[in-house]
Amino acid sequence: MRRILLGLMLALTVAGAARQPGPPPLDLPPITAAALAERYAVNGPGRQFLAVDRTGDGRAIEVVGDLAAARTVIVFVPGTGYGLREFDDGSAAPGGAARALYERARALAPGTSVAVIGWLGYDAPEMTNPSVATTVPADEGAEALRSLVSALRGKERIALVCHSYGSVVCGRAAPGLPVADIVALGSPGMGVPGLAELRTPARVWATLAARDDVFRPGVLLGPIGFGADPNLPGFGARRFDGGSGGHTGYLRPGTVLDRITTIALTGAISGP
Repeated sequence: MRRILLGLMLALTVAGAARQPGPPPLDLPPITAAALAERYAVNGPGRQFLAVDRTGDGRAIEVVGDLAAARTVIVFVPGTGYGLREFDDGSAAPGGAARALYERARALAPGTSVAVIGWLGYDAPEMTNPSVATTVPADEGAEALRSLVSALRGKERIALVCHSYGSVVCGRAAPGLPVADIVALGSPGMGVPGLAELRTPARVWATLAARDDVFRPGVLLGPIGFGADPNLPGFGARRFDGGSGGHTGYLRPGTVLDRITTIALTGAISGP
């Protein structure tokens, strides 16, 4: 079965996964109160967008909270199928996830100076695009994610919360990345054979909900596949209970949202 699956993935990729070079990382302002206020005003009232690109499906980076003053920053990295049209579509979308994490962070640690970024800074592949079976879009996204983390230098704590294909992006960005924790939710793989290949000093966490049917091929041949399942003991990640929900339900109220938020804030597990 594994051989048949690998053959199918190779065939799909050879047939249609060729991509033009991805768009460059979105331009980011200095992380100061004045520069952020100016950028937010340019990108539209009522929301705090660091950057917006309306070409194609679109890309955007939104801030929830006071990024200039925040000492802790949580970055949410979404999976496949998101563009500007879907930016706020539920708790697994960049906008919905950022708000869910920020609200729980304020409730769980009211004295913590925190901001959350909903990061759609890459061209998230569609499920119908053969490149979705490869690390090619993730590698392009990883470059952009590293650019964001570099812009945040000076913050006391940065954590990545990465959902689905977004965990492939985080895995490919991980080597040497100055973040404290990387949390993979419903991951198909992180683009590496195991924890050692992430080459990161960050704590790496993984969870899989009981009804999450995410495709986990467990192969990595060149750009094909996503590597080892981080939810298996052999990978080496810190695993925790993902609850009874499905693939897009990790950040819904009453699920494991508190646990994920606490990991992102403190590097420790807590919450029901």
